[in-house]
Amino acid sequence: MHTTPGQPQCRRAALAVLALGIYLEAMEWIDFYPWNNIRAGNGQATLDVVIAGVLSILIAWLWWGGRIPALLSAGLIGLWGYFQIATWWIPYIEGASSGWKKVYAKWFAGSTQILPASPDHLPPDANHFVLQLFVLLAFLLSASAAVAAFSSASSAHSPRPLR
Repeated sequence: MHTTPGQPQCRRAALAVLALGIYLEAMEWIDFYPWNNIRAGNGQATLDVVIAGVLSILIAWLWWGGRIPALLSAGLIGLWGYFQIATWWIPYIEGASSGWKKVYAKWFAGSTQILPASPDHLPPDANHFVLQLFVLLAFLLSASAAVAAFSSASSAHSPRPLR
């Protein structure tokens, strides 16, 4: 059986991306109030469908392994992580804008909280905190898969050591 460079690591990354996708889509479409607050809709249905499609393609491609899917996964999940930090953690640490306070009040204030809050420092709700842990795991495993894919590919072309 032929394996591509870094395939075992890519499969672990694919499973992490799958878990991330399942969690995200469940939270966006199934009412688990107060864990999530989608009683009046989720406000981003089209985006959620697009994300599900992109993640499905990425998972399938990662499953087969290789440098490109591993790099693409690490890049896309890393970008997602960046958006999570910019959206949630920067306002939590530095203080929320008036616009973010309105969004937060509408969508997240009534959901489960695990971190302390103040009027200007609004934490990620528990749902998003768990989502961010899934994002972190998927990123770390995707980055590991990319490193393994490049290491495997370069070692396959290296001369064998003399014994």
